[in-house]
Amino acid sequence: MNKQIKEQLNKITSIRINYNEGDEKIVIPKTTKYLNESIKKDVLYLIEIFDFILNPDINSTLASNWNNGKVPKYKYYKVELVERAGNMVKLNGIAVDGDKDLLTEGWYGWLPLDGFKIIGVV
Repeated sequence: MNKQIKEQLNKITSIRINYNEGDEKIVIPKTTKYLNESIKKDVLYLIEIFDFILNPDINSTLASNWNNGKVPKYKYYKVELVERAGNMVKLNGIAVDGDKDLLTEGWYGWLPLDGFKIIGVV
């Protein structure tokens, strides 16, 4: 397998892709697409927070106006919906690392629906 293709496949964290290094066949499993608009209470979700939320520019008011100056520190969280207001959702969660292992860092705050994507239901 081409070294660059292998590197790119190994960067994918949202699904498991199966391949053999000596083979040109790559198996990409079917996945269910979860729409942020359909997020519901009493369900635990695995989400990926987008970089514009994690590293806000100087014009961003999300942290100051919605989250008491707090910005999430991690890219992945296991969260549950607390409240919804228009295109904003208040989430309560705990951070997970790239291998989806729980970390001790919690986060509670508001995110816009276009500021994250649901990777799966836990």
